[in-house]
Parts: sequence; C-alpha cells; structure tokens
Amino acid sequence: MELLDERFPATPVVVGRLRGGEPGPAVVFNGHLDTVPIPHGPPHLDGDRIVGRGSADMKGALACAAETARALAGRPFPGEIVIVAIGLHEAPGGRGEDLTWLLRDHGFRSDYAVVCELGAHELPVAHMGSATFEIELSRAGMPTHELQTPAGTPHPLVAAGQVLEALRAWSGKLARTEHEWVGAESVFVGEVHGGDFYNRYPNRCRIVGTRRWAPGRTRDDVEPEFRARLDPVARESGCAVDLDLRTVRESYSIDPAHPLVEALRDAYRDVTGDELRPVGIKVVADGAIWQAEAGIPTVYHGPRGEGAHADVESMPVAELVRATRVYLRLLERLWASAAGSPPNGSRA
Repeated sequence: MELLDERFPATPVVVGRLRGGEPGPAVVFNGHLDTVPIPHGPPHLDGDRIVGRGSADMKGALACAAETARALAGRPFPGEIVIVAIGLHEAPGGRGEDLTWLLRDHGFRSDYAVVCELGAHELPVAHMGSATFEIELSRAGMPTHELQTPAGTPHPLVAAGQVLEALRAWSGKLARTEHEWVGAESVFVGEVHGGDFYNRYPNRCRIVGTRRWAPGRTRDDVEPEFRARLDPVARESGCAVDLDLRTVRESYSIDPAHPLVEALRDAYRDVTGDELRPVGIKVVADGAIWQAEAGIPTVYHGPRGEGAHADVESMPVAELVRATRVYLRLLERLWASAAGSPPNGSRA
C-alpha cells in the first residue's frame, strides 16, 4: 500500500497492489473517496440496503474493488491487481488533479483500468467532455449614480445581454449536430450576477455556466469558439470581457469492439445471463483522464445505487455482490486472453 501525498497532503492518492506471482496484465480498479458536501444522516443498514453519504457515489464501488482483491489474496494469478483511490473528483472541490498528477507526473502505468462508476447495467463507450466557464464583463471606475454617470460609459449589464444572446445562438447551432453516441454538444448558462442597487450604474457583471463537447474534441478546441463570440461584444460595448474556462473532464470514448470492452461484456453475461448494452452518456468521469494522460484502455463498471448527489444516498447489498462477481470474472477473462487460451468456464 502506498500513500502518495507529496502533492496533495490533505487528500493523498492511495495505491494498493496485489501481485499474483505470475506474469500477466496489470489491471487497475479506480474510484474516488471524496463525496459531495451535502449533509446526510448517519450511515445505517435498511434491510438489504446500505444508506449513507458515499454509499452510491462511490465508496460502495471501492468496497467491491477491495473485496475483489480479498477474494484473490493468497492464491496465484497472472499479473497484478491495483486499487487507485483519489480524493479530488467532485467538482468544484476537485477536477481530477490528483489522478492527472499520478499519470502525467508520477508516471503510473497499467495495462487496463476499470473506473468503478457510471456503468452498471449498461456499458458507456463514450461521454462528453465538460468545462465550467465564467465570463466577467467590466468597465473602469466604481459604480456611480445613474444620473451622475457620463453618457457613453460602457454598461456591463447591457454587454452581458449581448453575450447571452450570442450564447443562445451558439447553443441553437450546436443542437443541430448530433454525435453518434452522446448527442448534441451544449453551452448552458446557469448564473448571471450584476448590479447591487436599482439606480447605481454597475461596473461589472458575471455569467457562469457549462460547455460540453463530443468525443474527438478537446477543451483547446472550445476556447477559441468562445473568444469568437466574446471579442465582438468587447469591441462594440467598450467593456472588458474576460473568460475563465476550467476543464472538469475531457471527453472519453473506446471502440465497442476493444478486447477490454468485449471481456467486460462477456463477464457481465457470465454473471447475470444478460447483455451489457453499449451506450453514450453526457456526464463526465475519470475514464477520460486514464485515456488522455496515459493512453490506458479504460472501461466504466460498478454497482448501481440510488441518490448520488441527493439528500438520501443508498446502495443495495446485492449490487455490491454482483459488481464484485463481474470484476472477478473480468479478471479471469483478461488473464485467459493474455495467456492465449479460452477462459476456464468457472464462475466468480
């Protein structure tokens, strides 16, 4: 077990390794330890369900990863199982800075990665990239009485109206193009802040929202598109228009025919008897970091709970058992594939 706290002492990256003693692939199970900062009652069992903050998002899934390692401890197997737990996942408190550091700067590598959330009874093969944006419109000087402000003084609220109209038109244009898996890209405004009194001429205004883009595009593609819409407003209004665009996660995709995807679908079928259907989703998660920073083939799979980010969060015990069995069966299939032989037919 390693605690890597040299960059993030308040939320150390936890890396636990179980080596099988034979040559084979290194497979990572990854999850986050942080939870949304929303009050919750004390954890407890409610029949066959665990109730408590983090049970669904996503300490329950990390428990499945730990149980997978426990089930294999003491027996030989090919390769290595690694559990990577991070603490800077939930934006805005974290944007995956610790996982990015682990892969980009610390040089962590593996053959495969499983991010233990999002996928449960469907298999996400693509998701959007996402960033938050904050646009500040400002003019020189302090707020003044409306009747004591010189004519022609730039008005940040009026300029904000121009920005909002430009973003509305951009949103409509984006909606006309559908990506195969994730649908249309979007730009969304969730907050507008400006002015502090009915007859004071304001000196600034702030617009906050999100921008989501399809696989194959990046945050670096998106920023110039913002500037193309904001710069004309700055020239026309006389206001300074500043953009703060912060990545939440980049986009993610994996070929539905990738051997890791096929192994996971086979493992799910072995355990449940059902098919794991490939889908696209709009929400973002850490599989994008594994692929973007290290080129590690990554899939999403874990137990399905209820109430993530809600007032009451819970996880059925049966889902923890099912996900653990799928993880064990996935490992068997990856080991068999690496050895060039069919899986042994046993069920985890």
